[in-house]
Amino acid sequence: MAKVYYGWRIVAVAFVAQAITIGLTLIPFSLFITPLVDEFGLAVAQIQIGMGLFTLVMMGAGAGVGVLLDRFSIRVIMTAGACLIALSFLLMSVALQPWQLGALFGVGVGTGVAMAGPLAATTVIARWFDERRGLAMGLASMGPPFGGLVLTPAAGWLLGELGWRVVLQVFACCALALGPLCFLVIRNSPADVGQATDGRPIGAVPKNSGVSPKEWSAPEILRSRNFWALALGVGIVFGLGGGWNANVARFGEELGYSGQAMSTLIGIAAGLGIPSTLLLGRLADGFAPRLLLWCCMAGNVLAFLILWTLPSFSLLVTALFIFGFAGGGFLPVYATFIGRLFGPASFGRVMGLGGIVMLPFGGFSPVLIGAMRDSSGSYKGALLLLAIATVLGASCLAWVKAPRSISLQAGEAVES
Repeated sequence: MAKVYYGWRIVAVAFVAQAITIGLTLIPFSLFITPLVDEFGLAVAQIQIGMGLFTLVMMGAGAGVGVLLDRFSIRVIMTAGACLIALSFLLMSVALQPWQLGALFGVGVGTGVAMAGPLAATTVIARWFDERRGLAMGLASMGPPFGGLVLTPAAGWLLGELGWRVVLQVFACCALALGPLCFLVIRNSPADVGQATDGRPIGAVPKNSGVSPKEWSAPEILRSRNFWALALGVGIVFGLGGGWNANVARFGEELGYSGQAMSTLIGIAAGLGIPSTLLLGRLADGFAPRLLLWCCMAGNVLAFLILWTLPSFSLLVTALFIFGFAGGGFLPVYATFIGRLFGPASFGRVMGLGGIVMLPFGGFSPVLIGAMRDSSGSYKGALLLLAIATVLGASCLAWVKAPRSISLQAGEAVES
């Protein structure tokens, strides 16, 4: 009886890690705006400083964490990150001042997510899969939408019944449970359990998958046109999309819908990312990742323009569902694109440096969107800006020069 490839266990834990780290942070954040406004008397833009700091720290720490992931034990790094998230949420639940909440969420949770979230999950999968990397990435990247589908409505109900402090304590327990799971299952590479990539026989030569086998240094990455075109294009869309996620519940409440209703809508919309991550991750193995990213970006633009009209409930639902489906496909396709351009040995380094490029977009967009709403009394101007910026991000991808063929013997990519 053939031995089951251990890499699928890695995919399962990567799924759970992303479900918890993103499902407890980026997706439900906007649900906390109204309770915090009511308790501390803050403006929306002031609360968004916490999300901005979180994004800055998560992406900024990613550069250093990416190097560590490429060199040291991934399971230790992920376990430590999960524990840091749990401790930070627990301390937030007893915080007395708004600045304490912002610092703990931004620095503590942000660093923990950099260590235990999508960066670590995609890095370890890149080590375990070659020919089926897109499928594996797609399966693992179903984690964030699944976390949003389950955790966001639950958080909305708990907020209404027990208050935000209890919700943060529940979040701490969820994050703490992730630590032992990572430590027991995660391994750096197939060689650690006596297997070969993709479950091939030991010593078998992989098929030409279009992935660069070269190991890239940080200076080489930063001199690469492909790196800048991809990081800027995806960074603009990722960052601004995250900024909108941090405001979407407040937007719905200002249209007259309750916080619990919005939590349900946000959860379902996030859940629509589950089929899109699987579908687009699978397609990324055989189709040009750039075209798939353009399709996702077009979905975002359409959603922003619908929301710009201050829509009826049915159109609000339509726009959120489009945004959720389109957003679900970004991570597996982006990760597959990085693997194809730079190879698994450099994956964590490229992802981490890409996070640095994304910093200004992800770090300042939540605050900017909140400030535009505070100054005008409406999100309309911010939504128009988001649509235009997404088009600009899509145009950056036109500069990516994808590999045409690979010489495994020479270890060099021949680019078209």
